[in-house]
Amino acid sequence: MKRFIALLTVSVAVITSPVFAKPKNIILLIGDGMGESEIALARDYEFDGEAGLYVDEMKNRGSVIVKQLMIEDPTKIQFTGESASGGTTISTGNRTSQGRIAVSAFDGSPFKTILEEAQEKGFKTGLVTTAIITDATPAAFAAHAQDRYCFMSSSKACANFNDTPIVEQMLDHNVDVMLGGGYNLLPAKEAGGRTVKEKAEAQGYTVITKRDELLALEPGKKLFGVFSNGHMPVEWVGPGGKGADFIEVDEDRVVIFPEPAACEANPKYEGIPRLEEMAKYALDTLKNKDKGFFVMIEGASIDKQAHVARPCGTISEMLAFDRTVKMAVEFAKKEGNTAVIVTADHGQATQIIYKPEAYFGPLRRDHIPGFYQLLLTKGGNELGAYYGTNNINDQAHTGVNVPIYTYGLKKPEELEGVIQQTKVYGEMKKFLFD
Repeated sequence: MKRFIALLTVSVAVITSPVFAKPKNIILLIGDGMGESEIALARDYEFDGEAGLYVDEMKNRGSVIVKQLMIEDPTKIQFTGESASGGTTISTGNRTSQGRIAVSAFDGSPFKTILEEAQEKGFKTGLVTTAIITDATPAAFAAHAQDRYCFMSSSKACANFNDTPIVEQMLDHNVDVMLGGGYNLLPAKEAGGRTVKEKAEAQGYTVITKRDELLALEPGKKLFGVFSNGHMPVEWVGPGGKGADFIEVDEDRVVIFPEPAACEANPKYEGIPRLEEMAKYALDTLKNKDKGFFVMIEGASIDKQAHVARPCGTISEMLAFDRTVKMAVEFAKKEGNTAVIVTADHGQATQIIYKPEAYFGPLRRDHIPGFYQLLLTKGGNELGAYYGTNNINDQAHTGVNVPIYTYGLKKPEELEGVIQQTKVYGEMKKFLFD
């Protein structure tokens, strides 16, 4: 009888002991301007169109419709997107118009972001980007502004709507880890008269500016790291440092195609931390046994290099982003209870073509109005990259759907098929807080 009572006591103790749920984490990776063409460009160059990209192995995937509101009349829709409006849609579930950071297109009122909600519930937070840290995508998670270019107090854009400088807002949010570009932010004055660097240090941030400092730092520091003046350099440049350009012609204006050539290492990339190195520090630091974390990691120059018709820059940034996705999924598998969401804010202008043809006579200069570059892939094949949305070096975004890939969601089918971009926020919120 005594043995029975003892066993019963143990059983009751087991049943009534509190069960602590493992904290939930979200790793959101945004490939800025990462449409299917940008992905295909990297796949074709590096792997001759064969297997090799990690995102191609991800089983749960969908296609995202991107829209934004018109500046002149926000009751109407514009069927393209950009980083401020796209970042806002992802971070808040609300559409806005071009250039606005987590505020309404109608009256400028702020939308609460997923990062702010996570902080309110005790989660750790991080922002990692290869752009200047105050750029539109990271800003859309930790700031509110009607002009995306109100980076610091000296920015003329701040006067347009009397916005509080984005760098000051981001520091005041006390995001645990912020890593990207932006030497030029540090000496800027903030409202209290201190420099941005002094403000950051007063709020407990360790401020670093070199890759070696990042690699030597033990995880756990509240960190503000900026590693370049403005946006961070990319790993590769085009042959001879050149990007796509107008096709050359002979004296009869007949097209002369360039010889295909390989991408080259960018000498300006020396000493710059890789995206996956910054992301690894953030993930190792944000691991939180109590409440979990939210982090946004951006491959920014997939877009920025496409803007200036530099396919080699886009390729190297896409490959760096892909390596970071792989690292994030491996982290999630090891850590458990972690969702990885990979998507883009909008599409870009990259097209893959071979050599344009003329069926009625010779191919002449005016038959090819855009910029063209012929690359030699790693496998020795010709790859033609073409940009035709502008005849200056500022290619326009396009209204294509963008991909979404997920790992670790309880109901991955909610972000599969063709979905609206507004849905991403809701699924992140359900995973983290339900």
